Amino acid sequence: MKVIGLLILSATMFFVAPVYSGESGGLEIMQQVDARDDGDDLIQKMKQRLIDRRGNVREREMISFRKDYAKDSKSITYFLAPSNVRDTALLTWDYDGIAKDDDQWLYLPALKKVRRISSSDRGDYFMGTDFTFEDIKQTPELEDYNWTLIGSEVLDGHNVWVVEGEPKTDGLKKNLGYSNARYYIRKDINMYIRVDFWDRKGKELKRLVSEEIKQIDGVWTAMRGTMTNIQSGHRTELSFSEHRYNTGLTDRTFSERMLKRGYRAK
Repeated sequence: MKVIGLLILSATMFFVAPVYSGESGGLEIMQQVDARDDGDDLIQKMKQRLIDRRGNVREREMISFRKDYAKDSKSITYFLAPSNVRDTALLTWDYDGIAKDDDQWLYLPALKKVRRISSSDRGDYFMGTDFTFEDIKQTPELEDYNWTLIGSEVLDGHNVWVVEGEPKTDGLKKNLGYSNARYYIRKDINMYIRVDFWDRKGKELKRLVSEEIKQIDGVWTAMRGTMTNIQSGHRTELSFSEHRYNTGLTDRTFSERMLKRGYRAK
């Protein structure tokens, strides 16, 4: 019994549960979210449903590719159906930190034109959805926000951290379209399952909810997500399928040439 007691005492002396508070704690938690294992690369199919306040539905099908480059990442998404949006594509080069602006290009096949998305446009809504160009990125640019841990709670049966992010300047609030965002982050997997957004006037604007989170190839993955615009009553539902992690995607997958070429199934 004495030996067991000493072992337990030794273990407790070297294990300290993380303690977070205030601004430093909020940033540290978001850094863990940003650093969580999401695979070296990913291919996945997506179905998108746009639903207005009257219940009218538009449906789309897409395929996306993503690859990590250390702390940077690149992604490309192609619309497959219906025919009026087929071959529309979005290419994103997401750089870590604020030393270099992220690059985004939107290809519009009807115009045979590539539109470059500037940093001032990242609060624009993407293809009639409730997601902005900024929302589409995996995680927000952490250095654009002042992060504050405001507490913890139980949400949908999970213990979560509640972290608020406020854009650091009025210019950023204008570009992003938000005065504040609140993230609900599962403590066990460092993944947010809900995000609430407020508009520039401080009124509640949108809510993103991630659902059916499960492990695929060892990576925690959301199978469904819904962004609801509380002010307009419009919502965008996404469902994800056919996930393939760590396939060895080549760099040329994420080039402007491939953006214009469109998706070609092998």
